[in-house]
Amino acid sequence: MDSLVKSFVKNSILPISLYDRDMRLLAVSKPWKQMYQITDAHVGKIHYETFPDHPSHWIEAHQAALNGNTLEHTEEPYKLPNGASGWHRWQCLPWYGDNSDIKGIIISAEDITHKKDREIELNSLLARFELIQQAAKIGMWDWDIVRRNITFNAEYYEVLGWENYQNLSDEEFYDLIHPDDLSRVKSALNSALSGGADYEAEFRIYRHNDKKLRWVKDKGTIEFDSDGSPVRGYGAIIDVTEQKILTNEQLRIASDDFHKFINSMLAGIWSVDQNGVTTFVNSAITQMLGYTEDDLLGKSMFSFTDAEWNSVSFKKFSERKNGRSERYKMQLRRKDGSGIWCLILANPIFEHGQFLGTVTVIIDFREYQQALSAKDK
Repeated sequence: MDSLVKSFVKNSILPISLYDRDMRLLAVSKPWKQMYQITDAHVGKIHYETFPDHPSHWIEAHQAALNGNTLEHTEEPYKLPNGASGWHRWQCLPWYGDNSDIKGIIISAEDITHKKDREIELNSLLARFELIQQAAKIGMWDWDIVRRNITFNAEYYEVLGWENYQNLSDEEFYDLIHPDDLSRVKSALNSALSGGADYEAEFRIYRHNDKKLRWVKDKGTIEFDSDGSPVRGYGAIIDVTEQKILTNEQLRIASDDFHKFINSMLAGIWSVDQNGVTTFVNSAITQMLGYTEDDLLGKSMFSFTDAEWNSVSFKKFSERKNGRSERYKMQLRRKDGSGIWCLILANPIFEHGQFLGTVTVIIDFREYQQALSAKDK
């Protein structure tokens, strides 16, 4: 039995290692050696001699496996004794003998460094977008609902045309809103306070200082205590008048520039409506899957996943309807019938509380898979 387990570990195409109850290395696969930069000379040595700076929770995981438990970590950084570092996911589980006694543990791992590098690059891009947003004049509000106190930043007063840091009651705020929009704004806010949590409204106001009609977009979130009572709200308001009054020519130019930017992205952008029907794809998607834009537009996104992934796709899309954003990996089907592994970053789109569809960023995952294959050779 022992020889069979050792043989399995040694010949595995995955990073995997086998230890006895004293954490002495008994067998190790080639991918494990490559990933953690060890040699056959380490076989027979105590694990903690090879990796002396183990985090305490790894040692706890080893002990838990020796007690019959299975532990895993989906993503975590690691650093080798020679200074090399990366990201990995791992699982630690017990190894049973013929008499159902625990003879040691097996640790399996996967190097996800390339994936994390791509995520960091994407997060950096998103952070730059956030800095651009911060440069815009965005009014911020923070509402202590229990104490009936609300505070604003200077930009908030500027949007409403109110003198800085004057008290602003609910009635005074409502007096600024166009009569045709007032009931809709109150309804959106009351819905959030009644348990909806998120508040969003786009409406017209008459600025306090000059009485000019302006369009604003107000968005926020309500927090609740353990009893379900609202205790705090916070959000932002921004003047969107210029966007509302752009001429058709300006809209066309803006649309052209937007599409040029979207089509220049290396990541794919795929937008679908509330039924999962494709409404927009950028050039990266067509290149990735081998379809033309006309092949994809108007088609259900479920038409481009293999049968084994359809149930996953339906489940994930249902979660979007509930407002959940998510990152996950799945396989899409190319026009030539081949599969392609992709990193999916899916985000729902809502307007006035109604689900309109999703916008998904799709990153070609083949480079990562190829890197894994290269390490196995």
